[in-house]
Amino acid sequence: MELITGWRRSYRLYSLQIGLVIALVGIAQLELLPLWQPQLSPKAYAALNSALAILLFVARLIKQGPDQQTLR
Repeated sequence: MELITGWRRSYRLYSLQIGLVIALVGIAQLELLPLWQPQLSPKAYAALNSALAILLFVARLIKQGPDQQTLR
């Protein structure tokens, strides 16, 4: 397995940032869902996850500056 060129600067990629947000939302669901259950419905969490996944898909299509060529 070979890492992408310039992997130390990959934190700049929108898709990586959004992926991290999706992971944090998943952790929050595990830890906070029982606490928030009376206030928020499971549909709200599903909608949030779906919106973040769509945003991740769109972020993969956006050109992210001149460094994008070196991050492939």
